[in-house]
Amino acid sequence: MSNPAPGQMVDVGLHVLDRQILDRDGRHAGTVDDLELAPPESGEGPPIAVAILSGPGALSLRLGGRIGRLLAGLAVRLADPDHEPPARVPFGVVKEISDHVELSVAKADLPVGRFEAWVRERLIAKLPGSRHAAE
Repeated sequence: MSNPAPGQMVDVGLHVLDRQILDRDGRHAGTVDDLELAPPESGEGPPIAVAILSGPGALSLRLGGRIGRLLAGLAVRLADPDHEPPARVPFGVVKEISDHVELSVAKADLPVGRFEAWVRERLIAKLPGSRHAAE
């Protein structure tokens, strides 16, 4: 899918959800786990995507049940004190939507949760050959 024009209708379930998020430098910055929608200013028409929600806090809402509650609890415990889960990325920083979602900002400027850092440091970095060991 090419980058949609402002106001263009997009099937978010097909074209946006579960896509990898890459920052302006091509670094992985998360996954689109959900979207924050708002009614249009005119009050008529379909909702408008205003933010990408990422991380276990957003994913837990989609999963529901025991696993969803477990993820929600972990997200709250490991949340950055300055950012309540889920991580919220304003849709205005989306540069392009293709097989991934490319942003116009650096990963350092995004609300990256401690959960992601914990998983990367405690689990992924310990895997033999992991490229995350030095990050």
